[in-house]
Amino acid sequence: MHHDLPTVAASGFRTARLVDASLADGRGATAPTAERLDILLALDDLGIDAALIGYPAARPADLALVEASRARCRQLTRMVCTALADAPVLADLLGRGEPTESGPPIEVVLECGTDPRLAEGADPVALLTGAIIRLAPRAPVWVELAAIAAAAPEMLRSLVHAALAAGARGLILADTTGRMLPAETAATIGMLRAITGPTIPVIVAPADDLGLATANALAGLAAGADGVLGAIGGLGERAGLVPIEEVATAIRYRPDHVRLDHAIDLAALVRTGMTIAERLSVDLGRNKALLGDYVFGTAAGLHQHGLLNHPITYEYLDPADFGRERRILIGRHSGRAVLRARLTEVGINLDPAGLEAVYQAVMRSADPERFNDTAELVALHRRLSAGDAVAGPVAHVSQGA
Repeated sequence: MHHDLPTVAASGFRTARLVDASLADGRGATAPTAERLDILLALDDLGIDAALIGYPAARPADLALVEASRARCRQLTRMVCTALADAPVLADLLGRGEPTESGPPIEVVLECGTDPRLAEGADPVALLTGAIIRLAPRAPVWVELAAIAAAAPEMLRSLVHAALAAGARGLILADTTGRMLPAETAATIGMLRAITGPTIPVIVAPADDLGLATANALAGLAAGADGVLGAIGGLGERAGLVPIEEVATAIRYRPDHVRLDHAIDLAALVRTGMTIAERLSVDLGRNKALLGDYVFGTAAGLHQHGLLNHPITYEYLDPADFGRERRILIGRHSGRAVLRARLTEVGINLDPAGLEAVYQAVMRSADPERFNDTAELVALHRRLSAGDAVAGPVAHVSQGA
């Protein structure tokens, strides 16, 4: 990492639990089993702690993924979701599991609404308690408190008390509609911690409808949450979930703010993102933070000059940490510094007049970006050195010219 980023002794840091939901939402929920299994194994290699793999009690395709992934994950925990009404069916399915199954055990995410307007006369506390009691002998149960932004405080407290009393392993706070602000997320975590104490794991799951999912996730962690549920690339319904790669990077780069660590290999993030994008036929976008093709490239002359002399001036994230390289691009707004640097890399040292000639020729070109090909740039230099006139648009040249 860059030398002047914050350094904090990692002793005493908690380990954040990072959970990926790429396979439970959006395109990830409808892809063929083989592609979904490839994604699951890529997440395992990345170091993700757990992955949601759908609703096997309600969707045969998700049950097929549970079976296909049996004993395939090295360290990743498979988590299966269920609505309260489907808990008995899931309990029966889990009871049929092979006793010789190796690897981390399956865990359950039990979804529970918190909006009293949706209770439809049923007693949500009683339903939740019954579901946990039915599932807990089969697998550890996490209770996902959905749509917490609309939750009535007393109902939320009642559900939390009931979940803990019935034996839930932990809680997941889902801002399903993505309406919460970071201060609200932090306050909700504080309220829950007053009930749970410090030992019950709490995970935040913010949606990105306001573009605040990463900020909400970090606010939750700083307020005492233990982990984040999101998706690599921010995939998901509507505007998507919190991008796990952004949270993982912020934890590593800002230990002074969030005193946590994790097991994710940052250098494998891009490879994993590409695997997911290819298997699901999605475009993550060239400017997507950390994963996009353009995020470590610049064509602006002032920025390039700074990067070539002191990278930290315009480059907070070190490309090497992510298995990437800095890309100093030649374009309409590039300056002389990048041309000098590119030619110096191949052993061509220009005097000021020679550099100016190359710069003017590139700027007059109808397509300056083609000189990102070093062979094109070297060929242009050779033509100019040979005394060829370069007036008006520069004709296409090749290495052999």
